Amino acid sequence: MNSVSIGGIKLPGIVALSPMAGVSHIAYRGICREMGAAYAPTELVSARSIRYNGLEKSMQYLRIDPETEGITAIQLFGAEPDDFTAAIEKIMEDPVLSKVDIIDINMGCPVPKVVKTGAGSALMNSPQTAAAIVKACKKALEGLPRHIPVTVKTRTGYDASDKGKPDFAKALADAGCDMLCVHGRTRPQMYTGECDRKAIALMREAVMGYDIPFFANGDVTDGPSAKTLMEECGADGVMIGRAARGNPWIFSEVAAYLAGSGDIITPDEQERKETLLRELEGRCRWCDEEIAVREFRSVMPFYVKGLRGAAKLKVRLCSALTVNEVKEILEL
Repeated sequence: MNSVSIGGIKLPGIVALSPMAGVSHIAYRGICREMGAAYAPTELVSARSIRYNGLEKSMQYLRIDPETEGITAIQLFGAEPDDFTAAIEKIMEDPVLSKVDIIDINMGCPVPKVVKTGAGSALMNSPQTAAAIVKACKKALEGLPRHIPVTVKTRTGYDASDKGKPDFAKALADAGCDMLCVHGRTRPQMYTGECDRKAIALMREAVMGYDIPFFANGDVTDGPSAKTLMEECGADGVMIGRAARGNPWIFSEVAAYLAGSGDIITPDEQERKETLLRELEGRCRWCDEEIAVREFRSVMPFYVKGLRGAAKLKVRLCSALTVNEVKEILEL
């Protein structure tokens, strides 16, 4: 595998965690790094909220831990360049957040409440605004003791008829984007249907001459699917989303396959249960136990998927209120 650098930051691999709301918790990102993820951005955070409400209201999503995460990345979303400028200024005033390595801009979220504000995938219809946001972020990061690159994650189109947005990709590169990741689905698809690798390839081709890394995202479930995606899209690396929920081992599996190794270690039932508990206990370090357990209910079923009695386990886990209850259910 060829090494990849984002704005001078050399990644330890080419397989990363795609930022996901409710999944990309600081506790999980550290686990993913141990399991081979090159890096793992935070879930999306509103630049406008940071601008007008300060950091504290968004801190549960903004938190980073360079010691456990390695390379850190904060993902912001919004529709106004000035919001990003103000948000980055506040982030750089915080003693911990200012240690972030990468600022990532979400230009792909298809959720209606985000899109209706002009943010997320709505920016694909406003390439000038999207470019202005990249430029605003770059300018806000100028003059710092170290270079912090700006990356973008987007989709192949806003409308169902879109078959890739090469002009949009080029506009981002022209604006100074340091890395581009494209999810091979349009906004209306949300997370359904098949990933359109040809559409991703069109966007990859549009930025070939810019000397910036290009990652692809969509339908990666194992080593072979990752290799196919990279080869057909001409990507330098892949981001893994839904297949990584409750499955941090996928990063080492995919990385090993791409490196030509057949030595794939599949976690047994005990390891999966112990890792579930480890993430839950990690989440509890950052908030009240009952809140942590409740928020984690949407993730726990993925950890036990395929285990003996998984259906009953999922039902019981989704009604648990405490860590001890989860331990009892898992018989740990």
